[in-house]
Amino acid sequence: MHTFTTNEIGRIIIIHLGKGEDILSSVQSEINRLNVRNGILVSAIGSLRCAKLHAITTLEDFPTNEYFTYTDPIELGSAQGLIINGEPHFHLTVSDSKRVYTGHMEPGCEVQYLAELAILELPELSITRKLDEFGISYISALEE
Repeated sequence: MHTFTTNEIGRIIIIHLGKGEDILSSVQSEINRLNVRNGILVSAIGSLRCAKLHAITTLEDFPTNEYFTYTDPIELGSAQGLIINGEPHFHLTVSDSKRVYTGHMEPGCEVQYLAELAILELPELSITRKLDEFGISYISALEE
C-alpha cells in the first residue's frame, strides 16, 4: 500500500466540451495549457456519439484487456479518475437505450452534444506512476 496526502488544493477547473470533441485529447490539451501536474476528475457528465473503453477479462497475474467501441447515442453518466504527473487516467460509466457499460476511458470518446468535466488540482503533491512486475502502473513518490 502507498498513501499520499496533501493539505493544499489548487484550482477547480471546469471544462465544457462541444459536439465532436474528443474527451481525453481535449482534457490533455487543457491540463498541458494550464500546467496541471496532479489532480482529481471529480465529475464528468454529457452525451457521446462514440465511447471507447477497455476492461480486464482475466484474473491472471498479467492482465488481459478487451477493447470496446460503442457508436450509438450514449449518455455519459459519470467519469472519475486521477491526473498524475500530467497524465489523465479516467474510468467512465456510459449507457445506451439497452445497457450500461463501464471501464477505462480510451481515446476516441467523442461528444455528441456536450460534456462537462470538473477537475480539482493538487499542486503540492509530488507523485508519478511506475510499472510493477506485472506491468500494472502504480502511484509512487516523484523522485527529485
